[in-house]
Amino acid sequence: MKKVVDIFIKLKKNTPMLIGICLCAYFSYHTIFGRYSYPQYITLRPVAESKAGELDSLRAKTTLMERKVTMMRPATLSPDLLEEQIRYILGYNKSDEIVILSR
Repeated sequence: MKKVVDIFIKLKKNTPMLIGICLCAYFSYHTIFGRYSYPQYITLRPVAESKAGELDSLRAKTTLMERKVTMMRPATLSPDLLEEQIRYILGYNKSDEIVILSR
């Protein structure tokens, strides 16, 4: 009976150390094999970089479109942009231009 009591006393004294060891083991395991582990980071980094490049190109396109929209507002109407849009959408051309259609 005394041995059992001694074991419980030792266990009670070492409880914080055992909890610390369990926490270290838990976090170590997830650092190596978890969803957000370093190997996952290494494999996903090139994908993230390519997506960042796509995001930059989409932001550039958005900026260009916003600039065109601003130029088409009645207060800041650009005659050159208006003519370009008329030619593109309606298919108008000048009398001295030659239109070459490709098949």
